[in-house]
Amino acid sequence: MKAFIRVFGSGLIFSALRAAAAGPQVQQMKSFHDILQAGGWTMWVIIGLSAIGTFLVVFFLFTLRANLLYPRGFIREAEDAATEGDADALAAVCESNGSPAARIIGAAIQQISGAKQVDYLLIRDAVEDEGARQAGTLWQRIQYLLDIAVVAPMVGLLGTVLGMLQSFAGLQVEVGVKPIAVSHGVAKALITTAGGLMVGICAMILYAVFRGRVNSLIGGLEGACSRVLRQFVSRRMSSRD
Repeated sequence: MKAFIRVFGSGLIFSALRAAAAGPQVQQMKSFHDILQAGGWTMWVIIGLSAIGTFLVVFFLFTLRANLLYPRGFIREAEDAATEGDADALAAVCESNGSPAARIIGAAIQQISGAKQVDYLLIRDAVEDEGARQAGTLWQRIQYLLDIAVVAPMVGLLGTVLGMLQSFAGLQVEVGVKPIAVSHGVAKALITTAGGLMVGICAMILYAVFRGRVNSLIGGLEGACSRVLRQFVSRRMSSRD
């Protein structure tokens, strides 16, 4: 991403310098560090947002996985306990596992633990409440990417305003125009605008990718929990009959 910012930003900056400069004394920017220095403190904020976004993407790649939300081993053990209709065994399996699926199934088992009859409405309400809580946690994780997608262009816009103010400050009517001050202000405006937009666009694209992934994971989580609970309820109903 830094390489992309360097290539795209450098092209914009060099074009701006050629258009705004009035003499050959304008110093060209030959390195990425020069671009950051010309962008000012707002560019460093954008780089910080980019680093945070990169960390979040790596974190999501390792944590937003089906085997962590509803592990196959846990689902297998829960299905075995549900097939036997043993509420205590199913509750013990859920307590020994900290996955979201274990919390959802455990919340449903708590509602019927010790009861002679299975109340389907209580199970449904418990599953819906805990399921909504776990889904909200997943959505809250990827929401930070959307926040970066919104904040980064705004920071870039702030840098644009500051750069234009710097350009106007270089205009001295009584003495004449200072091309270096003007070109530096224009360069700052273009750099921060391009940097903020690129970080925001990348964050928005990644948010859309992880949004689809979360939707798929939530669907798989609901299916796994429903399968276990259906087996448990059907077993308890058949044993009662």
